[in-house]
Amino acid sequence: MSLSAKKKQAIFDYYSENGFHHSTEQIVKELKICHKTFFNRYGTKSQSIEIAWEYWQNLCKEKWSRILENCNHCVEELLMILYHMYKTREFDTHYYELTRDSRKYLDTGSYFYSIVYSILEKGKKCFHVKENLNTDAYTPFVLNNMFLIDFEKDKRRDTLKFILNAALTERGMELFLETPFA
Repeated sequence: MSLSAKKKQAIFDYYSENGFHHSTEQIVKELKICHKTFFNRYGTKSQSIEIAWEYWQNLCKEKWSRILENCNHCVEELLMILYHMYKTREFDTHYYELTRDSRKYLDTGSYFYSIVYSILEKGKKCFHVKENLNTDAYTPFVLNNMFLIDFEKDKRRDTLKFILNAALTERGMELFLETPFA
């Protein structure tokens, strides 16, 4: 099913504002379309949620790609991505909760998984991440911590240090300690 960006954005915006726990009757009323149009356009309600989630994931990818362009090293990239994943709790609450509750972030095809995995692999090449780190096992560990732990603001650095300690080399940890936190 090939949808225009405008139609994807319409369902994305609806779920952003209202969450995912509404009937199709409520959705079509708000979108000002009939049931037949909804089902022809989005398939089932579950499929419409998946379309909206993929749209959100692509928005994150675009935004975070721009942010990563300004990073100085892979440790800073990793910290920026983890910070922005954490901040989705505040700004994209419904999508964050869907991602957390469904564990979609653990899907190796998800942007969240692939970006953390690729940064860790890149870090091995520049000797900031331990060469013998099992990235396949460590990526889900990092993501579970980011999506499931509620960090206290004044303990954020210590918590991240604990999470990343197993992965970072001595130089990687130095870079971690030099990187300012929000």
